[in-house]
Amino acid sequence: IERVLSFVAEWYDPHPQITKRYVMKLHCSKHEVEMRDIATKRIFLKKTKVGATLKETDFFVGANILLLSRDLKLIEYADSITRELLESVDERTVCVLPPTLYDSLGDVIILIETAGFTLVDLKSKCCGDIKDVEAAADLLHADPNELIRRPEPLVAMSFRGANSIVAVNKLISSSSFAGVGLSCPSNADEASVFQNFFMEQQSRTTATFEECTCCVIKPHAIKERLVGAIYNDILSRGFVVSAIGTFSPERAAAAEFLEVYDGVVPEYSEMVDELCSGSVVALEVRMKPQVMGSVDEGVTTDQQHEVVEKFRAHAGPWDVNMAKELYSETIRARFGRNRLQNAIHCTDLPKDGVIEVEFFFTILASAT
Repeated sequence: IERVLSFVAEWYDPHPQITKRYVMKLHCSKHEVEMRDIATKRIFLKKTKVGATLKETDFFVGANILLLSRDLKLIEYADSITRELLESVDERTVCVLPPTLYDSLGDVIILIETAGFTLVDLKSKCCGDIKDVEAAADLLHADPNELIRRPEPLVAMSFRGANSIVAVNKLISSSSFAGVGLSCPSNADEASVFQNFFMEQQSRTTATFEECTCCVIKPHAIKERLVGAIYNDILSRGFVVSAIGTFSPERAAAAEFLEVYDGVVPEYSEMVDELCSGSVVALEVRMKPQVMGSVDEGVTTDQQHEVVEKFRAHAGPWDVNMAKELYSETIRARFGRNRLQNAIHCTDLPKDGVIEVEFFFTILASAT
């Protein structure tokens, strides 16, 4: 029997400015897709071969699929068969890292990614009023003072994978992080509470918008479970991460963010395709105080230039082949695949450091 996965897919049509819905069917063995418009009940796309870059594992609820130059979001299962096939293997769980463990964030992500689970969402959070602090402390079985006294933020993250709730709970319980404050649910009811409170509830950004540069971990790196390794690599170079967020840029937003490269880089349109082909992790990156060359109070132009230029040097050239040959210790050389899938975007111009961080943590964050 042929394996067919069915999803409800949404596409925003910019011309009439309406969102259209389709039933998308993926014929797994033939690697073909067909689509039917739900409103008109007409065939929108006959069976068509899917590009080699798309795999069956890329199709799941919440995924962004780039198909025929359209950015489609899979919002739900279209039939009970697909739900039964995927619900258990695509289960979501949440882990919450208290401020006391902030320096261990990369190690925690690596632990879970190495076990075969893929990052879905990652965000640094400021607990708001005292009620939020008390509610978070109650869920985490933590001292409320530990959530507000320390300068580091709380970090919430979600992962997807087979039986993830029980499996990740066991993984954490048997690791060096057991009993030191890292929290994750043990059943579906707890997972739902954690998801609603830590992942979906809005909170004030932890971004400083000062002396910073922007780093964006690209969709392919998330799919390849490289987030933890890239994060630790950044810290090992003398930088600190003061804000973290996961975003799914629509095409217009991705094109606006990369507009400075339009007409400059031949692959501009392909760069936009890559950035909106899935979720990205945006980071506000700063240098440790003792690493920053200037010690003057306040933010100076020299300090802003320094963090952008130093991080860009550590990122390496856009061309991964060049990076591997000439700058083999850079981030793109270590984790990139090619000129488009080169692991990270980083701010190129010193004047754009704060602007790019604001793009994610102010503009896109307010749109979600």
